[in-house]
Amino acid sequence: MVQFGMADFRLTPHIDNLEVANSFAVTNCFCSQFSRGVYAIFGFYDKKSVNTITSFCETLHVSFITPSFPAEGMNQFVLQMRPDIKGPLISLVEYYKWEKFAYLYDSDRGLSTLQVILDTAAEKKWVVTAINVGNLKDERKDEAYRSLFQDLEIRKERRIILDCEQDKVRDIMEQVITIGRHVKGYHYIIANLGFVDGDLSKIQYGGANVSGFQIVDFDDPVVSKFDQRWEALEEKEYPGADSRIRYTSALTYDAVHVMTEAFRFLHKQRIDMSRRGNSGDCLANPAVPWAQGVEIERALKQVRVDGLTGNIQFDQYGKRINYSVTVMELKSNGPVKIGYWNEVDKMVVTKSDLYPNDTIGMENKTVIVTTILVINK
Repeated sequence: MVQFGMADFRLTPHIDNLEVANSFAVTNCFCSQFSRGVYAIFGFYDKKSVNTITSFCETLHVSFITPSFPAEGMNQFVLQMRPDIKGPLISLVEYYKWEKFAYLYDSDRGLSTLQVILDTAAEKKWVVTAINVGNLKDERKDEAYRSLFQDLEIRKERRIILDCEQDKVRDIMEQVITIGRHVKGYHYIIANLGFVDGDLSKIQYGGANVSGFQIVDFDDPVVSKFDQRWEALEEKEYPGADSRIRYTSALTYDAVHVMTEAFRFLHKQRIDMSRRGNSGDCLANPAVPWAQGVEIERALKQVRVDGLTGNIQFDQYGKRINYSVTVMELKSNGPVKIGYWNEVDKMVVTKSDLYPNDTIGMENKTVIVTTILVINK
């Protein structure tokens, strides 16, 4: 949350921890923050709470900055730090010339990517098996994953997209390894922006092709310098500081950067940010939007900086534009960059030593086996 010091510019956080899937808790938290006089709200949402948050933001003219999955629609007061993965994912499927594959998705992240996959499949005559893995109960999930992949094997589905966050990808891959579906002939695309965030070492030597995307470029000097400072922090005080920064944390860091730049601009412009005429009651009837909310929304969208996730720039609807995503493949020596994707060039391959897209195993191949018998006399 952001408050504004008129004498000296500063950001002051007011933190609430809550379950984002609980709309009632989200409403109480939003109203509590609004009554404190915050100038912007940073946080997460899921499919159950996104409409509640966007409705409050539109009604009260409060900007919401989030690293969560990009919401659909035109939400004027929502700034989405996470770039859209639909373009890179479609381009990668086309690059590998997949025409039949399974698409495993987490419904908690929304269904917009699924819809684009299905629309593209109809246009290009792809055969897609879409399966929701977001509603599995924790106590039965391992068994469910194993059963799912055994069913996919019966259907000869060996090209699989995992549209999930890394924690769920890790759980799925553990069961994939358990039943031996991590060997040559299988190809997995991990459809999030943190390819190197997960531990791929167990699948690295199995022989399966694994591809994905990376938004944080650790070869970038700015990122490398930050990561050195990050890993030097005390892990007890900064959870996760004992390893490389995850992409969701990098998006959070960049969100603070964006807010800082926007409010620095407003401070220099000496814009009156007082909350006169608004008592801070988010449930007032009729609603009383904050007069300066539009000024803040415009300032946030005008920010253009280089962050840990590359160029940060927004369109009029608060969505990231002019961003670049690194395309990755898993080799025997670890994750390797094979190219990049951006909105202008689409997918550009920069590595010439790519391994073949050998996802059909030994099907449709002729193998000649020769035996030489040597007899000692």
